[in-house]
Amino acid sequence: MLSLADPSSVPGLLAAEPLTLLAWWKAVVVLLVFLGWAWVVSAVFDKDSARFYLKRQQWNVMHAAMGALAVAAAVLSPSFFIGLPAMIVLLAIDLFVYFSKRNADPRVGEANKWSLNPSAWVASAGAGKKERKGKVDKAIRLTIRGPKGVVEAPAPETPEFALRLKAEEVFLTAMDKRGSRFDIAPGPDGKAYTSSYLVDGVRGNAASLTPTDAVAIIDFWKSAAGLDVQDRRRRQQADLNFERTNVKYKVRLTTMGSQGGMSLSGLFDPEKQTQRKLEELGLFPPQQEALEAIIKDETGVVLLAAPGGQGRTSLMYAVLRRHDAYTNNVQTLETEVQGSMEGVRQNVFNPLEDGAEYATTARSLLRRDPDVLALADMPDAQTAQEVARADLARTRVYLGIRADGALMAVQMYVKAVGDADKAAKGLHGAVAGKLLRRLCPNCKQAYAASPDMLKKLGLPGDKAVQLFKKGGQVLVKNKPEECPMCQGGGYLLQEGCYEVYPIGDEERKMVAAQDWAALRASFRKNRLMSIQESALRKALDGTTSVEEVVRITAAQPPAAPAPAPAGAKPPAPAAPKPAKPG
Repeated sequence: MLSLADPSSVPGLLAAEPLTLLAWWKAVVVLLVFLGWAWVVSAVFDKDSARFYLKRQQWNVMHAAMGALAVAAAVLSPSFFIGLPAMIVLLAIDLFVYFSKRNADPRVGEANKWSLNPSAWVASAGAGKKERKGKVDKAIRLTIRGPKGVVEAPAPETPEFALRLKAEEVFLTAMDKRGSRFDIAPGPDGKAYTSSYLVDGVRGNAASLTPTDAVAIIDFWKSAAGLDVQDRRRRQQADLNFERTNVKYKVRLTTMGSQGGMSLSGLFDPEKQTQRKLEELGLFPPQQEALEAIIKDETGVVLLAAPGGQGRTSLMYAVLRRHDAYTNNVQTLETEVQGSMEGVRQNVFNPLEDGAEYATTARSLLRRDPDVLALADMPDAQTAQEVARADLARTRVYLGIRADGALMAVQMYVKAVGDADKAAKGLHGAVAGKLLRRLCPNCKQAYAASPDMLKKLGLPGDKAVQLFKKGGQVLVKNKPEECPMCQGGGYLLQEGCYEVYPIGDEERKMVAAQDWAALRASFRKNRLMSIQESALRKALDGTTSVEEVVRITAAQPPAAPAPAPAGAKPPAPAAPKPAKPG
């Protein structure tokens, strides 16, 4: 008979197991591991998810489930030395999943991402303390790396130190506002300079700078990037790397002079801005199918149109990546390479070289029989004429045009070629787009559209339609606060609205006859969406607001021409603006 009072009466394993369960130090180890994990989850992760609105309740449920599973693994395991590692692995998986998902969420932002580098934690904690004490404006906050290495910080209380702080402020203001670009340029009155930035394609509030400060800041960044500080006229460009709390960034600096004075622009992470895939641009499925069909054709001319700064380069790069650059000879001609493309030969046109002509360079490339050639611009009529006379049965040519729409691009191309029959013969498609801002998903506000608004939008007014508008604020403990995701702007990131028009035999006849009304009617008959219809559909599905649709589809005044670099040849006169189709 077995006696519970006498362990020796219990055979083998049963006699040893109670001793394992009663070892106090094993329970302490399990408890310490669990408490350490619980502190991280409650004191760090829970507050972090609340700060950035990362579905706090769902995360807490997941943490609780993983914690229970880890404890069960430790307690129910037949061996302490199996159960404890299993528990640690499960808790580590829970921490890693939150860490990785949190860093990938756009609501967190680049500047707030966590790093696995312990030194970054120390640096971040130090920066946080300085900010809380209000001393951040008195410290160097950027590690700048130029072609000669790290740019040394000047001694405090010196004019050079004060200049460094002012130069950094231009960067940091744009970065903290989620800017994609910053600019320092002479003001319209010629007596002051302005420092401004672009956020989701919209210019932020410009700060005024004295000419002395502006020139000194421009000279500082030129020197840091290894540019010629004494050359105040020629266009210069260089990439500069810098770090902020151990997070690395790249900015492409461009400087040039004009009669009004020097100007400087900086494009943050330029390659990242052109790395979108075709399916990430914002095309609707029928539009993407139509564009894929145009790409697979691989012959003729396809026009890629957009106003300046509205995603034409991203569209061109995404289209080119659909061609196999290893089995095909794919080339580009660009005045400025915005990003690298694997396998694609990117030719750079320098307008400052003696005898440089864009059309002549394009003709030289076309005579080498590339399979695909993308011309980023159509600066003159001669370029269009060279494209029209190329062997388009063997070569696909993508031609970039600054135009508000695809039909306008077709008209401009025909006008530049000067021969409607020749222009129409090789034309196989026209694609145009514009960028609109996406509503912030964290603070956008729903509302019921009024019958008058529905009528203006061309929708039946007898149906209830829910639309969304920008917010900018969220409730935290029943008090309105600035949305941390969009920083009060109401919008977050951009995507494109497009019109994709394949051009077949029937459409080519209309182009040759310059019957623009019939051409537009043909596209409507085939139910091909216009930019306006694409934008409106994005408003109806909650992606953007009606106000944003109106902003990008309203007629835009012609932009003032940028000052030409010193020594550059004047551009050929632009073709007359064609009449609105239809």
